[in-house]
Amino acid sequence: MNFFVSPFDNLAVDWLEEIGVNQYKIGSGEVNNLLILEKIARTKKPIILSSGMSSFSELDATVAFLESKKVSYSILQCTTSYPTQPEQFGLNVIQELKNRYKVKIGYSDHSAKIETCIAAVALGAEIVEFHVVFDRRQFGPDSGSSLTIDETKDLVKAIRNIEKAIDSPIDKSNNDQFIGLKSIFEKSLAVNKNLQQGHLLTFEDLEAKKPKGFGIAASKFQEIIGKKLNKNLNQWDFLTENDLV
Repeated sequence: MNFFVSPFDNLAVDWLEEIGVNQYKIGSGEVNNLLILEKIARTKKPIILSSGMSSFSELDATVAFLESKKVSYSILQCTTSYPTQPEQFGLNVIQELKNRYKVKIGYSDHSAKIETCIAAVALGAEIVEFHVVFDRRQFGPDSGSSLTIDETKDLVKAIRNIEKAIDSPIDKSNNDQFIGLKSIFEKSLAVNKNLQQGHLLTFEDLEAKKPKGFGIAASKFQEIIGKKLNKNLNQWDFLTENDLV
């Protein structure tokens, strides 16, 4: 586990340097505090910037400052509201940040729900930040907007699954792997009632039945409507080309 802290004054940075942290988290209220950003930039250590109260124009200014200092940074989409409600999540901002700044983008969550971070990862977040408590009933300003230890375990498992899914793209233009299943689950045309030789087939005469390949494909039903039967068929008999005049 990597230990790092959000400092709120320059002295705290000095103390953290004595401890030996290897990166810094900047809280939402410090994004425009270029004084502390200058102090941290001088350490040459990476910064994770939380954007909770910042507009794009404010972020642009801070990003320009950090880039002028040649500091490595990433940005978290965040809404400063405790607990954050679904209509406040701003999940759309994740992609906007990725497109705008071309750096690693994450999500800082205060919703007390594991689905929020799961959704953020699915939408491209590469970092997730959230508060954790042993019990949400305990006293404290953040208890109601935090996850529990057990929820954190579930969240980590879910995120690892989402990462695996994202790293395993599916080629939808190639469905060769489903050939065997398609032969079982796809359907052939059948007649849904007893029909006599010479009957002209209508839409109302037809049903689709498993499996595929026992008759005309169900996808071709329009081609056989109006065609004449050359023999009697019983209810649920598959319909083949040999049955048609």
